[in-house]
Amino acid sequence: MTRPLPSGGQERPARTQPLASPRERVKVARKWAYLVSSTTYLPLSHDQIERELLGLLDRLLAAVVGDQPATESAAEVGAELVRLHCVGRTSLQCTVDVLAAALLAPPDSRSADRLPERVARLLGALASGYVEAIRSAAVEQRDTSDQALLNAVRESQREWRASEAQLDEIFLGSPSGIAVTGPDGHLVRTNPALHRILDRASSEVTGGNLFEFVHEADRRVLRDGYRDLRDGKIDRLRSRPRFVTKDGDLSQATLTASLLRGSHGYVTIVTDDAELTLLQNQLRHQLLHDMLTGLPNRQFFSTHLEHVLHLPNPATLYHVDLDGFSLVTDGLGRKAGDSLLRIAADRLRSVVAGENAMVARFESDKFGILIENSASTPDVLTMIERINETLSEPIYIDEKGLAVTAGFGVVEDLPRNVEPAELLRSADLAMRRAKSKGPGRWERYDPVWDVQAREAIGLVAAMPGAWENGELGIGYEPVVRLADGEIVGAEAQLRWEHPELGLLLRDRYLELAERTALIGTLGTWLVKRGWTDKAAGGGADMPLLVPLTPNQMADPRLAGTIQGILDSAAPTPDRLWLGLPAGALLVAGHEIVDDARALADLGIGVVLLDFGVTPGELALLEDLPVHAVRLDSRLVWHAIDEDSIALAGARNMIALVRQAGITVLAGDLETGAQARWWRRAGVELGMGPLFTGDKGPVTDIGSLIGGGRAGPLRGR
Repeated sequence: MTRPLPSGGQERPARTQPLASPRERVKVARKWAYLVSSTTYLPLSHDQIERELLGLLDRLLAAVVGDQPATESAAEVGAELVRLHCVGRTSLQCTVDVLAAALLAPPDSRSADRLPERVARLLGALASGYVEAIRSAAVEQRDTSDQALLNAVRESQREWRASEAQLDEIFLGSPSGIAVTGPDGHLVRTNPALHRILDRASSEVTGGNLFEFVHEADRRVLRDGYRDLRDGKIDRLRSRPRFVTKDGDLSQATLTASLLRGSHGYVTIVTDDAELTLLQNQLRHQLLHDMLTGLPNRQFFSTHLEHVLHLPNPATLYHVDLDGFSLVTDGLGRKAGDSLLRIAADRLRSVVAGENAMVARFESDKFGILIENSASTPDVLTMIERINETLSEPIYIDEKGLAVTAGFGVVEDLPRNVEPAELLRSADLAMRRAKSKGPGRWERYDPVWDVQAREAIGLVAAMPGAWENGELGIGYEPVVRLADGEIVGAEAQLRWEHPELGLLLRDRYLELAERTALIGTLGTWLVKRGWTDKAAGGGADMPLLVPLTPNQMADPRLAGTIQGILDSAAPTPDRLWLGLPAGALLVAGHEIVDDARALADLGIGVVLLDFGVTPGELALLEDLPVHAVRLDSRLVWHAIDEDSIALAGARNMIALVRQAGITVLAGDLETGAQARWWRRAGVELGMGPLFTGDKGPVTDIGSLIGGGRAGPLRGR
């Protein structure tokens, strides 16, 4: 129904624009924004939404007041709403409600001509544009999805073709044999590597059955493995079957199989173990043999020794150490030494070639020989003589003839209840004992000596810890004038109070301690502590004798160290007597002799220890400013016999020494008879158990200062 037309002669009222007030338009836009926001998520802030919708409202207002409603503009507004994501289920309904109310109720709207009709046409155009925009967006999205799906399919096909090409390349080029088999082992596809491993042509393999090429003894186990794989009991099959080549030879291989996904078949990879086995054998040989001589090494020898210990037949173990090998390497070079070792190894093998024996190189110039004795095996002495006789034959290296002998440590009738490492250690200790006696010597394993040697070595190994724990201290032994028994001096000695073994005698550890770096520190400490104790005890005039070991004496810093000690305390330098081993001085270089002179230049009294009757020792008295000598204990221990040639020589030597103004001292005196005899022989001072008693050296030097008699000189 439409409004009646105005009368023909009446003038038409002027049109007024709806919502002419900006405030009113803002209120409508705000309401519109609020309602639309509640219907869907909009990716804009609330202020942005209000501004956007206010602009759309202005466009609609402009369209509604024209002579003809601008439906195209309204349709664009509908499309713009879709662009703004106002696409909720009720977004369009909210829009129509808000706009209808706003556009139909403008100021003075009653005078508007056909306004409802115009608004309806605009809202219809808006809805149409809205729907068309949604349809277009859906079509575009579908087209985009279709194109993306098409591209994905094309890319997948391309990647599949590339992957298939790569798999073919791997399949054909793999050094391992690859086979695709059916559930029963039927070969569906095989590669050239598998043909090579089986030593068969492609036509002989393809179409056959995998189990036909497996050795008969291994087929059942392999079939069971494939069955477990099929039943899901295992994820992957690993096996080492033997394959039969075309010529009937056996080829050891490693087989790995797994199920093909989406199929009832298997993929099987076969790796030829021939090269791997060869490499493993080579590595095993290198690990168990000496590279220079080709002999078994210590590890192989130890394993073989353990095996022999479980056999019933007796066996003999020899530890062999070449004599003078370092002279060859130092004089002729390492190359000559290597040649000597190779020749020595060949000769050792030749000596025991007729025996059930193993020869091994342990290290450097040390070898081991293990002989399983038989009725024809020679005794130990004969075997050692044969070895040394063979080794001593001239060896020509660089036109120089060399001859070599060896020292031996022997363990006979190997005990079955001892570990191989312990037997090797026992043989090594016996060999060291033989080497200490000279070249070409040999020693049998001695259980008693072995226990003593191991105990001494253990003590030396424990010395650094004992030093840190304060177990090592100082003791003082009196130096007595034999004429009246008066104490005229003291000797500082290292004292070890072991927590388990008690007070240890120096002979049990001091010689072996020479092999450690600690001996230098101990020597310096002994001199400093003794000198300080003497000064503190008021014994400024009493001589203090400090014996040095060969290594301590050879320290090039010795003179400077002693000078520093002398400067730190009051006693005059001549009250410090340093004992130097005469035997070490005889073989020492001129540097050590010069150091001894430097000590004497400090005012120190030089005392030669273990002084004997040899011409070389007498010559030392002319080379050095010697203050005193202490006789070799072997002379002191000699039986008192007036007819003894050694004692007669000692008497003459003592007379010569005293004529040179040098004091003679005898150590290790045990009886009054010994003391009286040596006093009559010309010895002035004495030391030893005769004066210390059972308690040994004292820890307080103050008890010796001030003189007094040290003990009886007769009756013991």
